[in-house]
Amino acid sequence: MRRTLFLLVAITLLGVGAFPQTAQAGAITGGTLNPAGERSHNVAGAWPEFFYVWEGYTREKVALGPWVGLQIYPFAWSVGLHVRMKVVEKGKFSMALAVVPTFNVAGFGGSRATYSSYVGGSALGRSATFRPSMGPGVNVALRGSIDVAPQWRVNVSYENPIALWVWLDPASWWIEWPMTFTAGAEYDVNHSTTVFGRAGGGPSVAFAGSNQLLGFHWHLHIGAQFRY
Repeated sequence: MRRTLFLLVAITLLGVGAFPQTAQAGAITGGTLNPAGERSHNVAGAWPEFFYVWEGYTREKVALGPWVGLQIYPFAWSVGLHVRMKVVEKGKFSMALAVVPTFNVAGFGGSRATYSSYVGGSALGRSATFRPSMGPGVNVALRGSIDVAPQWRVNVSYENPIALWVWLDPASWWIEWPMTFTAGAEYDVNHSTTVFGRAGGGPSVAFAGSNQLLGFHWHLHIGAQFRY
């Protein structure tokens, strides 16, 4: 009897070690939401922005929490609300609509893109000297996830981080609309940790009064999600 119990315990432990519990993950760069009631810290950075999101409210079809972003060049920061809403979940594919309203502040212009043309002899949205600017913005994105292995997902998205910027001295304004396509992947390290990465780019349109410019934006993000 004792030998039988010992064998059952040993088999159980070996089974748990060989087949770890599948993680219930959903990195914010993809379209899969975490289970209802499960909160997470999300942090990532590379170029041109570092960001942190706390998904503190998670339900079956929606997850939301505060967003904080820090752009490296030109230096700018933003605060806002990160919202993901489930759109499709079928088989191994899932898609979410992300809406991220923000308020942005910059000291040398907050342009996310690079433009080959210039307005008034200076680069649109960037200044060589300190010149405060600020304004609201919103990113409306479609993010999808495809399960390719028990712990791997491929993520794709279409992002639109449009922003209205206002120079304070002298007063002027411009609107910037990057349209970016991204691709990446996420990996479930264990039940509570997922690492992810993505890269993307695309055209950017800027409006400044009667002037319109066409530029290019690209980004690279590497980060992790910690669930609890």
